[in-house]
Amino acid sequence: MRSFLYIKREGDELLYANFWNTLSELDDAALNQRFEAALKTGIVGVHAQGVYLFTLWKKGRERNLRFATDPNGGIQIEDGRIITLRPLIE
Repeated sequence: MRSFLYIKREGDELLYANFWNTLSELDDAALNQRFEAALKTGIVGVHAQGVYLFTLWKKGRERNLRFATDPNGGIQIEDGRIITLRPLIE
């Protein structure tokens, strides 16, 4: 398990808005697939990935999807800055 420390940068609002618009067009199954793909890739430390994972988490919470609401797995956000990916336990 790796974590990413998110530090806000100039331009993040636009990046977030673009990711939000893209993710908003997807159904729940496609959002779950995006989570699974992110889990396979893992956290690589690219800033845009941190913004993407945060956006995916927010969209998942809006739709009450397990990868964004399970306290034991999925995308975890701690202190609004530390992003962690964990597998969901069946």
